[in-house]
Amino acid sequence: MTKKILVADDEPDILSMTKMMLEKNGYQVLTASNGVEALRTAESELPDLVLLDVVMPAKGGWEVCKILKSQEKTKHIPIIIFTVLSWSFSEKYAEYSKPNDYLQKPFTVEGLLSKVKQYVGE
Repeated sequence: MTKKILVADDEPDILSMTKMMLEKNGYQVLTASNGVEALRTAESELPDLVLLDVVMPAKGGWEVCKILKSQEKTKHIPIIIFTVLSWSFSEKYAEYSKPNDYLQKPFTVEGLLSKVKQYVGE
């Protein structure tokens, strides 16, 4: 069964590049370009994993993560925050919103796939 991954990022280049990398490796990819869209898609599609940018319009990634982790329907979905912000800067927000993992941008194909496989397998 093909694993479904939601990628939420407001930068079209990153969104399309990430989507292409994941699809090339056999994953079904849903996309969102802002936080509200990410919430709506996660709640309706229940993906196997969410890759979530921090700085997005409408709702930021930390807020989206906190909401998804607080809802019965979506709290089981692993969330990887991916951002240009350093982890040391982001750590206090992570305590607040409880993502499963973190991936620093820019990332390599290998780095992305390694994180994804930790949560959804091949």
